[in-house]
Amino acid sequence: MKTVHNQQTADDWIVCLIEWFDLRARALPWRRSKDPYRIWLSEIMLQQTQVQTVIPYFERFLSAFPTVSALAEANEQDVFKIWEGLGYYSRARNLLKAAKIVHHDHQGKLPDQKNQLLALPGIGPYTAGAILSIAFGKPVPAVDGNVVRVLSRITATAWDLKNLKDRQAVQKVLEQKIPDNRPGDFNEAIMDLGATVCLPQNPQCHQCPLQSSCRANLLNQTADFPVKSSSRPLPVEDRVLIIISSGPLVHVLQRPDTGLLAGLYTFDWLKQDSSVSALNQSRLIEMRASPIVIGVQPLPDLVHRFTHLIWSIKAHWFQISEPNLSPFLDHLDSSCDVSQQSAWVSKKELKHLPLPKAMHAYREIVLDSSTESS
Repeated sequence: MKTVHNQQTADDWIVCLIEWFDLRARALPWRRSKDPYRIWLSEIMLQQTQVQTVIPYFERFLSAFPTVSALAEANEQDVFKIWEGLGYYSRARNLLKAAKIVHHDHQGKLPDQKNQLLALPGIGPYTAGAILSIAFGKPVPAVDGNVVRVLSRITATAWDLKNLKDRQAVQKVLEQKIPDNRPGDFNEAIMDLGATVCLPQNPQCHQCPLQSSCRANLLNQTADFPVKSSSRPLPVEDRVLIIISSGPLVHVLQRPDTGLLAGLYTFDWLKQDSSVSALNQSRLIEMRASPIVIGVQPLPDLVHRFTHLIWSIKAHWFQISEPNLSPFLDHLDSSCDVSQQSAWVSKKELKHLPLPKAMHAYREIVLDSSTESS
């Protein structure tokens, strides 16, 4: 077992934490090597996403793009397709942008300097700290919500997870504590402790290797740390999804390069100039009345949650006699620039287009229908 040391005598809790990690570290695919690319990819995927969800995506992504240079040579739609279902697609876009920079400016090798890492799209202080400590063995903390929670309880300090100044305070504390010979293990140990033992709700203090030195535990006040600032309820948007097909063809839109769901494909949407359901019904009635409509099928409602809002989706599937949107343009949302970014695609093509998770259930309904694909 490796010993732990830093410039000062290591705190007892740090020694206990590393010893616990040596025995209980989670077996995760990105921990099989210290390859900076694997560590970078895993940290980007783990943002806002559970570990068990990430594992199959991580393995598929590495299979498709095994090196930074392989990723740099990929096109965005191929990357999005591998990423499909993981959500937060700006992560994939920034990953691709950063890979191109690393490929062209750093000979395909991720830089080992903090300022150079922070200059890459999608890499902030936490990700930079994880890469530098785990891949390059540099004593740089990686502070996320798990880490703030663990340190807040160990020290019984009223830090707020959502407060930037509090995160910076934790960063400064850990800069003085992180062992200079095992910085990566230290960061991963705190991550593991926060993910498996020092949980946000119902922490497993009886299993914690730090229970005898954790001030919040000794004070029987773990529920009080960290501070929980009040969060506002997410706004809810009522959306009406319109799937339009003509024989074997289905109409899709590609979202603009910026904004929500940037670059992904979706079906059509009813205009959002009013939330009044009566107006929505009026639009649907007028669309149904078009002579080219040969069938309309209501589809199941769906609720999709983003980090900042909720979509409450009602959906209708219009089958039309010819691939012609002209009768419907006054009623459809044109925010995706229908004239330039729309297409009629076969079912086979639809299956391979990157769609946001909110569209997956509806795509499956279309793919499972009896109409033959071309």
